[in-house]
Amino acid sequence: MKSISNKINGDIPWISDPCYKDAPLKPVSCFRRSFFCKTTGCATLQITALGLFEAFIDDKSITDELFTPGWCDYRKRIEYRTYQFEITEGEHTFDILLAAGWYAGVISGQNKRRPELLVHLILPDGEIIDSGNAWRCSCNGPICYSDIYEGEYYDERKEWQDWHEPDLKKTDRKIEPFAGNPVKKMEQHEPISTVGNIVDFGQNITGREIICFTAERGDKITIRHAEVLNPDGSLYTENLRKSNSTNVVIAGGGTTVFESHFSFHGFRYVEVCGVKEFKIKANSIRSDYPLHLDFDCSNPLLNQLVSNIRWGWLDNSLDIPTDCPQRDERVGWLGDAQVFIRAAAYLSDCMKFFRRWLKDVRLSCSCDGVYSIVAPYIDIFCQYNVAGWADAGIICPWVLYEFSGNKEILEENYENIRKFIVYRKKEFEKSRLPDAYFGDWLNMNDPTDKEVLAAEFLAYSMTLAFKIATVLNKKEDAELFMKWEQECKNFFVRHYFNRLNSQTGMALALHFNLLPENKRKKCAANLADLIRKKFNTHLSTGFLGTSHLLHALSENGYLDLAWELLEQKTFPSWLFPVLNGATTMWEHWDSWTPENGFKDPKMNSFNHYAYGAVLDWIIGVAAGISPDFNIDPHPGGTLSYMNVTFRGVNVYWKKEDNKYYCTITVPERRHVKFRNKLLYTGIHKFVL
Repeated sequence: MKSISNKINGDIPWISDPCYKDAPLKPVSCFRRSFFCKTTGCATLQITALGLFEAFIDDKSITDELFTPGWCDYRKRIEYRTYQFEITEGEHTFDILLAAGWYAGVISGQNKRRPELLVHLILPDGEIIDSGNAWRCSCNGPICYSDIYEGEYYDERKEWQDWHEPDLKKTDRKIEPFAGNPVKKMEQHEPISTVGNIVDFGQNITGREIICFTAERGDKITIRHAEVLNPDGSLYTENLRKSNSTNVVIAGGGTTVFESHFSFHGFRYVEVCGVKEFKIKANSIRSDYPLHLDFDCSNPLLNQLVSNIRWGWLDNSLDIPTDCPQRDERVGWLGDAQVFIRAAAYLSDCMKFFRRWLKDVRLSCSCDGVYSIVAPYIDIFCQYNVAGWADAGIICPWVLYEFSGNKEILEENYENIRKFIVYRKKEFEKSRLPDAYFGDWLNMNDPTDKEVLAAEFLAYSMTLAFKIATVLNKKEDAELFMKWEQECKNFFVRHYFNRLNSQTGMALALHFNLLPENKRKKCAANLADLIRKKFNTHLSTGFLGTSHLLHALSENGYLDLAWELLEQKTFPSWLFPVLNGATTMWEHWDSWTPENGFKDPKMNSFNHYAYGAVLDWIIGVAAGISPDFNIDPHPGGTLSYMNVTFRGVNVYWKKEDNKYYCTITVPERRHVKFRNKLLYTGIHKFVL
């Protein structure tokens, strides 16, 4: 079977609606074609778009996938989808809705872009229907706009009208099959309460509501979304910035059931205005990947924290790993992804998800091979070689390899990794460190010297490059990278050891293994002393340090202090948001406090997963399950038990009579290690 990618330079034209205007909010177009199917059987549709599409045969959707074909670096590649479905003999109507999406919507900043569509339908008898001038299109219909930031405006009174011929264009574009996890509706949420016209779903989600109401023709129903409430019980929406995040329905008269098409929102609460009685529910929407972590312990606050971390990941994995799902951002920040990817891998089978995204990480590189700060590429985020952000191009492939053992992940990223490392070494030889523009982002009044951060990530990326080259048996590169790694570590110790005066600076130096033994012990002692005396046993780390802090302590003789930080209840801490009603991770440690209320709304998301990176320590150290299943629990704190199942392997430890007992259950046809001792299928018990 010939695919679209085989024919892209052949006969299939792209079609678009010539009536689109150069405006941020574009109406959704409908492309329609009638056809006769000669036989009953299986049809195959191969389809893609610059924009987002939904396809229907006789008003029935051909797939349950959403936000298709997905978001990628449209400058350099386009993905197509393939669907198979049963079709009967006879006349049929083929409708495709086409929206601006990530390509031409407000998020793109590209008002002049026009969404385009490419279609290749193979009927059971082999007849082919492609995009071409046999189609008609209309942008004068019920969906006045459906935008990722702004929401949807739906006028139920209108029918598709003013049909006209589409524009046709043949072009040479790189097109390839979609290789990720499709976006789908997942969990469904019922309201836990409705006060006046404000509905509380009890969980901060990424998704959209389904609402049913009865109204007079022409009535305007407005549905607004928010993550939290103001003290007076109204929606807190200032943190959405320029994102309107509002759905509007103009009733057609009678009973209406509304669900938006090409928009999603980050919300726990919705406000419904314009109708007094309604029924409503909500669906979480995200990429469809398997979840494989179950967690329970004796501390209910810690259980809620793990739930918040899980939801932060679920809510920020709609097609790509995003920073947040609610405001006018929702982009693939590399820094956020690299600090959380280990936690994501513990929570879910996200290998396919991240491998697809890493294609666009590579494509977003500068001509020198230097990684950007976001992917897929967006003009306004064009910045390169930022310490802790650019390093995601090396960190993420390495973590995926650690959790999967799949060398292909390293191989497909290696050329870019090598170019990046060579670039950094050349800059280093010119006495130039990476740009640490963001510093330790959103630290808690404990900034880290930007030169220190730059030197730490320079050395760490050299370390990972050496490891990757070794795994791939690239001996010459491995020897070279090992030499460069040692040069960078020596440089760091000479110039920056005495400038380590923040929690993040010390934590990175320790966890990145940048220090000789004598200095390592001193640094660990200094870190513990800083935490206890200056910060009264509270953390102060930002995005770059938080995922490494507890590791730095527990690896260097301060396990008890790591547990104290994890279970700290007062601000700033992981459990402070839990005690104040959070159901996801906050962007700031102080996104809200009783004393000061809400943080500056210019940047105050209540659904950022970065600080949830602590899950890596909870599972990898406290439960003791490493990515390669070498099990070594480190119980502590106030817990009387912890019970974790990761990919079918269960680790349960409990405290009795001041001793810790551990039971490890290995499923059939599996084996693991307990402190480097092989364990086979069955139940194994130990005293820790």
